[in-house]
Amino acid sequence: MDQRDSTRSMPPGSDALVAEEEKAQGGRTDDAYGVRGATLGATADRGGSGKSASEASNSIPSGSSQQRKRLSSVCDSCKVKMQLVADLLLLSSETRPVMASDGVPLADTFDQCRDTVIARTKELSILTHDIQSQLNMGRFTEVGDRLLEMADLVVSLTECSAHAAYLGALETAGCTPCLPGLVDRYKVTRCRHEVEQSCNVLRITPLLDLTPQLLLELSQNISTNLRTLTDISSLASDRCRDRFPKEQFKMAVKSMCTSGTAFLACVKEVKTQPSELTRSRCVLFSAALVQAVSALVGFATEPQFVGRPAGVSSEGKGVQTAVLGGAMSVVSACVLLTQGLRDVAQRPDSSSKMADYRERLRNSACAVSDGCTLLTQALRERSSPRTLPPVNVHAVN
Repeated sequence: MDQRDSTRSMPPGSDALVAEEEKAQGGRTDDAYGVRGATLGATADRGGSGKSASEASNSIPSGSSQQRKRLSSVCDSCKVKMQLVADLLLLSSETRPVMASDGVPLADTFDQCRDTVIARTKELSILTHDIQSQLNMGRFTEVGDRLLEMADLVVSLTECSAHAAYLGALETAGCTPCLPGLVDRYKVTRCRHEVEQSCNVLRITPLLDLTPQLLLELSQNISTNLRTLTDISSLASDRCRDRFPKEQFKMAVKSMCTSGTAFLACVKEVKTQPSELTRSRCVLFSAALVQAVSALVGFATEPQFVGRPAGVSSEGKGVQTAVLGGAMSVVSACVLLTQGLRDVAQRPDSSSKMADYRERLRNSACAVSDGCTLLTQALRERSSPRTLPPVNVHAVN
């Protein structure tokens, strides 16, 4: 079944979500988030102007408080995004392949993954230098735009690294491949976290900061993730042989879509009639949506639906740990870089601590480069560079 077939089989209520998003975007349904994922703030501002977020913010004087506030918000969303994907893929105790949005593995061979990851590390180095250059020139809008690109790149690098770790482990003796299930645990779990994060942003953001653009981005993010959950669950329902799970998937999706429709109606209302009352309604109905999504994902990730992870030997575990460890060093450094950018954005240039913050930022950029080197070595050697014997050291008799 292709995606169009699964969309046609959606239970009542999910069509309303898609229609609501199309109306908000003027008839467009660009996949701004989804499993590829762009963070909050990356979506184009289509609320009538037709300009992108960067084009709209370019009219603001460079280094203004609005630009600093936007950069700080972008830093928060990018940090959460990178940490989430790392938690789900790099810190997981299970050995599973990473699938693309069309349901096929990211790559067929370890060498393909290795080459892709190494190419990503080179792109990351270029972006890191560009971010520092733009920051030194006081171009906070451009820094935010590059940071969004960096977060997407880190997510792609993390996914490819996790898949490479799986394939590398599988090539060692004594390993058995993963048995696919009806549901991709990584995809649905990430969707749940994305919805929770968007609802949390709405809950903690002051009313004055709930701009039409931010509200549009939040509703787009939520709609896209609900649609992804609907597609995955509908396909799982069609493939179920037992009557109970087949019907339960449908009812869980219907509950989620109904809650989503009610929530999006509240978001639309706070956009047209901003007040603490309309905002509190959003918070109220977001709780029901989060609960419905959590119930669906909890059911969908039961053991009988997610398949069986690969059986890995000690040698395979060593390869996997080396690659995942290298990727984690890159993600950790990028998170530190993002935190450093946030510190700079939240303080005036005249701050007595600004020199320290900029020094930390430079150190974080160096750590990104070091992490990329470690990851590249781990992929080429299939072992951790930290455990390899030193180069050019001869044994002493």
